Amino acid sequence: MTVNHSSVLSVKYFESYFKLVILSRNYDIEKAKEFVVQNFFKGNQMLYGVDTYQSFRSAYSKLLKKEK
Repeated sequence: MTVNHSSVLSVKYFESYFKLVILSRNYDIEKAKEFVVQNFFKGNQMLYGVDTYQSFRSAYSKLLKKEK
């Protein structure tokens, strides 16, 4: 997947990304978070900027609440 460094990715983008990782790899939300940080952000959560990282965190929180 190619990501443009100048655009801010949305919460909905990350919700979809999380769901894809969870379903395709049979991960729980915590394992999916680790996967996204390592593979999407390459271990650097600020790689795509603060706003994109905030969208990631919001999507994670939203899905975590739904899981419980």
